[in-house]
Amino acid sequence: MYLLFLLSFSACMKKDLVVSARSAFANNNCVKTLETYMRSAKCSKIHLKQTSNEIILRCNKKDEERGAIWDNYWFRISPASLNIIPEQMPEIEKHTICIDNSHRVEAYPPE
Repeated sequence: MYLLFLLSFSACMKKDLVVSARSAFANNNCVKTLETYMRSAKCSKIHLKQTSNEIILRCNKKDEERGAIWDNYWFRISPASLNIIPEQMPEIEKHTICIDNSHRVEAYPPE
């Protein structure tokens, strides 16, 4: 029973971090704002994977040096105009922290 409580509490905390991150984006340039927050978290090296439709990045730090979100979570950057299949849309919207005229930024907790 105690384990179930901890797991549900952890899921709520992760959801709250995404909600907080969403409210941190106040301007119309999602990528620049993400860069600013990652730099403020002293993220000087980035782990990056790029395909034709997305860039996935995460701060490259030791786990014990990571903070709550900006140098801890994985971020997916994709074109705002990208056609997404309807079945995937609820999950993507749940993780979207910013969408502007050019880009969508999603945040995913480390697994």
